[in-house]
Amino acid sequence: MNGLKDPKELEKLDRQEIIRNLNDVYSSIEKLIQKTYLKKETDLNFQLRNIRTSVSQLLADIKNKDLDSFAGEKGTLEEFYRIEDALLAESAKMNDIFASTIKSDSIDIFSLDNMVGNFKKEFNDRIIVDKDILNEFRLKQMEASSAERVMLRDKNVPEKRESKKTEHGSISLTYGSSGNATKAEPTISRSPVNQKIPEIEQRDNVKEEIDTEILSKLYNYMNILENKYSNHQPEVSFDGDYIGEKKWKVEISDKYISGTVVRKIVLNVILFETYWKPFDDLRTIMEFVQKEANTVPAGQYKSLCLVNSKWNTDIQKWAEKYLHPRLVLYLYDLGSNKIIYNESVFNADKIKIWHNLDTYKTIESEIQSLMDREEPFNETEVTKITGLNVEGAKKFLALMVARNRIVDVGFGKSQYTKLKNK
Repeated sequence: MNGLKDPKELEKLDRQEIIRNLNDVYSSIEKLIQKTYLKKETDLNFQLRNIRTSVSQLLADIKNKDLDSFAGEKGTLEEFYRIEDALLAESAKMNDIFASTIKSDSIDIFSLDNMVGNFKKEFNDRIIVDKDILNEFRLKQMEASSAERVMLRDKNVPEKRESKKTEHGSISLTYGSSGNATKAEPTISRSPVNQKIPEIEQRDNVKEEIDTEILSKLYNYMNILENKYSNHQPEVSFDGDYIGEKKWKVEISDKYISGTVVRKIVLNVILFETYWKPFDDLRTIMEFVQKEANTVPAGQYKSLCLVNSKWNTDIQKWAEKYLHPRLVLYLYDLGSNKIIYNESVFNADKIKIWHNLDTYKTIESEIQSLMDREEPFNETEVTKITGLNVEGAKKFLALMVARNRIVDVGFGKSQYTKLKNK
């Protein structure tokens, strides 16, 4: 497969082409039926009608958007591309053979029947475009984008005389859409440089040089966050609302990563920001963080994590008591891999996952023990485990019911159980 193509879009286009080829096959069979009828070849005519029925059913199944009649298989992105190519080639070949048979003096009915049966089996084994395929596609896109940037630098392509901006050129990834409970495939493109980064770096009290060992740890830390942001998105808001169905936009550069949960076209729910900012002076970091907090509008929230090779004791003690209604502050220490924050802030313990090295656990995985037990559970039990408030838990459970993951057995009351035999 030449080039990296969006699996969902490619699957859609390939299906349309396969349908066109099968429609042509169906037309050829109609002509063969007419031909054998005129020649009074009763047995051939009967068998061709059976093949026509098979092709008709195959077309109906393939046209079904959900492809319910086909099991599908899990596989890698490379396997997906290879099998899609093979299916297209096979459907075109089948079209050509049936068309050429019309002009032939003889009809190899068994060969034609086997060809249709084999194609159905091959389509049944088509690789499913699932979350793993889409994640692999996103990672390969990011790798390709990074390689392209390296090649451009190697070729000494002229750049604008704005070193602060070009140094932090970033990639933009957007997932899902507002109101859509299913996480959609991302669109990845070069985005304008995050304008805050140059402003941050121009301020005083920043170490200009990073030694090699710390730089290696910083890059590794950012890479782990990038992988987490690319494969998951926040489900729990600061105030406990469920936000897992919202649009998730990610911005990435060498020493900076941000993720934004978008409620509407321009209104942000939460902004998660993590970047290298090695303050040494307590007063300077206090003033900086307060300015950041003052930029967060009412009704919105910001989770800010500043990264340093080592935070001094005064700054750590201050951060452990820092409190603001719209901003949660985290300090990440590369030397100890420790994250410092005010543990008394509501849901700060849940939010920190977007700034540390821990593996993300979905809400569904967190409540798996509730789902697995015999007796029903309710939203109150979900709130105790997940950090969701009551309304957030109700919203999440309603989505789980809609996805056939659980069943509402409360008859008006809050009672849920796992869908059996799923």
